[in-house]
Amino acid sequence: MSEAAAVEAAVQKYVDGCAAADADVVRDAFDPNAVMWGYLGPDYATMSGADFAANVVATAEPAGPEYSSEIHSVTVTGDVAHAVLDERGFLGADFRNHFGLIKRDGVWRITSKVFTTV
Repeated sequence: MSEAAAVEAAVQKYVDGCAAADADVVRDAFDPNAVMWGYLGPDYATMSGADFAANVVATAEPAGPEYSSEIHSVTVTGDVAHAVLDERGFLGADFRNHFGLIKRDGVWRITSKVFTTV
């Protein structure tokens, strides 16, 4: 598997966990020290990846047919990467997500998420 495909698989793990409302899968997609921040409409929000999994994903219902996602781009430079993901119909909103990822101990995980509703 190419490194770009491995990064896509790491982002897809996040997508699959969010769609299934599976907090354990989402938590595992994030590095333990991951942080996220961005905008829900005009409101600024920030939390850790673990808090997002526990307080947002774990309390959500699994996504219905209105949910879709598309990974727009992946850029890999050594053991760091950037990916852009669009989500439609996630918790009633559409999002553009920019992920920073790091490969550590052979595993790609999300270390940062910057997002906005669109």
